[in-house]
Amino acid sequence: MTGTRAHLFEQTLRVLEWNRLVDLVAGQARSSLGAALVRSAAPASGLPEARLRQDETTEMVRLQESHDPFPSLAFPDIREPLVRAAKDAQLEVHELRDCSVVLDVAEEVARYLRRHRVDAPSLAAAGGVLLESEGLGSVKFDIDRAIAPDGSMKEAATPELRRLTHHAHDLKQQMRYRLEQILQSRRYEEVLQEHYFAQREGRYVVPVKADMRGRIPGIVHDISSSGATVFLEPRELVDLNNSIKVAELDVEREVRRILRELSALVGRHAADLHARLAALAELDAIAAKGAFGRRIKAHPVRLNDEGRIRLRRAEHPLLVLTREQVVANDIEFGEAIRVLVISGPNTGGKTVTLKIIGLFALMVRYGLHLPCAPESEMAIFPAVYADIGDAQDLTRDLSSFSAHMTQMIELLNAATQRPARDDGGRPGEPALLLLDEPVTSTDPAEGAALAEALLCRLAQLQMKVVATTHYGSLKALAQTTSGFANASVEFDVKTLSPTYRLFMGMPGGSSAIEIAGRLGMDEDILSDARSRLRQEDRRMEAVLADLQEKHRRLSVDAERADQARREAERASREAQDLLARLEETEREERKGIKRKLSEQFSRARAEVQATVDALKREQKLIKAKEAKARLVELEHRAVGELAPAQTAVPVEQLAPGDLVEIAGLGMTGSLLEAPKGKKRVRVKVGEGEVLAGVANLVGIGKATQNSPERAKPQLQAGRLPRIEDRDEQSVVDVRGHVADDALDAVIAALDRASLAGAPLLRIIHGHGTGRLKAVLRDYLKDSPYVATFRPGDRPEGGDGVTIVQLR
Repeated sequence: MTGTRAHLFEQTLRVLEWNRLVDLVAGQARSSLGAALVRSAAPASGLPEARLRQDETTEMVRLQESHDPFPSLAFPDIREPLVRAAKDAQLEVHELRDCSVVLDVAEEVARYLRRHRVDAPSLAAAGGVLLESEGLGSVKFDIDRAIAPDGSMKEAATPELRRLTHHAHDLKQQMRYRLEQILQSRRYEEVLQEHYFAQREGRYVVPVKADMRGRIPGIVHDISSSGATVFLEPRELVDLNNSIKVAELDVEREVRRILRELSALVGRHAADLHARLAALAELDAIAAKGAFGRRIKAHPVRLNDEGRIRLRRAEHPLLVLTREQVVANDIEFGEAIRVLVISGPNTGGKTVTLKIIGLFALMVRYGLHLPCAPESEMAIFPAVYADIGDAQDLTRDLSSFSAHMTQMIELLNAATQRPARDDGGRPGEPALLLLDEPVTSTDPAEGAALAEALLCRLAQLQMKVVATTHYGSLKALAQTTSGFANASVEFDVKTLSPTYRLFMGMPGGSSAIEIAGRLGMDEDILSDARSRLRQEDRRMEAVLADLQEKHRRLSVDAERADQARREAERASREAQDLLARLEETEREERKGIKRKLSEQFSRARAEVQATVDALKREQKLIKAKEAKARLVELEHRAVGELAPAQTAVPVEQLAPGDLVEIAGLGMTGSLLEAPKGKKRVRVKVGEGEVLAGVANLVGIGKATQNSPERAKPQLQAGRLPRIEDRDEQSVVDVRGHVADDALDAVIAALDRASLAGAPLLRIIHGHGTGRLKAVLRDYLKDSPYVATFRPGDRPEGGDGVTIVQLR
């Protein structure tokens, strides 16, 4: 980048407050290296690299919010110790401990990336060096064996160090024993200033009164500040103090030897440690971007290199952090538009919109998510330049106008130097230029003319330009010229205050007189100012105000319609979910009712069987009738519980063709004759007919045109089990039915056969796959009605029939 372009870019970063945003991102890092990398990172060079960086941040955010969050990346900076270790220098204990911490974090992150290699491929690539099979586990093991987590040398680092440490400890214990004897000795009673011992220059001493130090032979090592006490090493302790000193020197020498060995080990692997440190710093920088994005509620967006900007509900990232309420705006800047002119009142948000576009253009090149809706799209620009604010430079004796013009000339030169095509032969990507009220501080007519010429030239140079203005001629240019577009910020004429809402496609009035009035300007002055406006200017301001009001109402209506649509969609989803839950609840309740009724029927059948047995013994028919009545009552109750939505038709109202259910048999059919005045009637069931008692009929529907044809058994569509009454034997035919339906029919037949006192029941199930036969015979083993059962003889139907002997 040339000096001029570098100067322009630095000024752009300053006016957009980019460094402030970068500092906020760096503050999310857990390591000093990660924070430094955030501050020093270069922007992506093109669309592929920008997409890769965004993918890294997206994967990091997803992992940070998952049930298995990314490990903490808090680790020390060991670059300087590694450089010294590579040069055979000896590292200190705490520096080696820091190397171990880095290796520990690297191992933890490597394990995590292996677990998430598939769902976070970009992060796995960024930390690829951590995943290398040849790790540094042995280095960490040797360091941890010698150095404690608090940065102290372990006593058990080597056998020799343990021996030397114990020896020094034993000598110190001997010294303490000797000192205790001295302190308690009558010989020292008068000469001691206090009854304690201390250390001076690594040697043990006792406090002696200064005027009595001649009474005890020894070496003076120190004198108190008052001069009243001398710290004396008695002669009898000199040899033991010497031994302790020698022992401590031996310990220190062994510690130094261990540190030299460990430092040499680190030095041999310094390059690998540097690589792992760099990978951890890169991941920490990505984690900082993800954490910052979550803080400002940002999202990843689609990227393009065609100059297309489509932002939905975009917010200024710095305002999001400092204000509770921020007005979100839609910004549309298609690839066919070269120049976007934003007009409207002062303090209305024009400059904020400029900064949003500029910051977003920088953020996507650094891998940052944007505070806007996820369906947004942002262009990648190779360069971003901004001329915002007062450019007056007193040091160069330049007025505001001169300074702006100088900067415009530099921008034009930079645009001219941009290559027309890239390395692939495609047209070069356009630079983004942000101009805040270009060519002001001069005669309005000349300034407007110069601004028009400048914007037209920038459009010819394929620059992507966003400019704010109060010039009416620029608004007209944007409305009538191909490649130009208008936008405006809203001003509420009712409250005389800006709303900070951006309207695309239409210019806005400056509302200078109204704003001056809101700020307290004298009304007479305001009236005089209105009278001095040219008639066409007043008419234009009125038209713009009317257009903006209509646009506002349309926007409000569209927003309400969109909200109503979203609410309707949400209500529809909730209704579908509720219906699904209700259906599931109903199924579960029916299952529960069926289990409950099955238990009741089992108990009732047991009572019937007990009554039958008693009947055989006592010949009391009344008990059998009572049990049968109880069973019928339970069956009627089951019909009501299992079909609560149906209203039973009274029997006396039934006519031929009406649908009825035969309680106890679990089947439905159509009446072939009216039941009134009869005890038994014929019922058409499927292709056959059954003679049923009127007392067992439940009317479930009046006759319809198709009722005879659709009369079907309740438990199974198709052919019904056929039951035939014989003199001493009942027959039930369940061929072709599913196991559950066949079992229900067999149980009903057992009920009737037992009540009728029949000795046998013949069950026709056929051969088939054998599953139906197995299910029925498995039930018969535990049935309370069954004494025994056997396969049929050849004349009886062979193994396709089961003969049941009843109790």
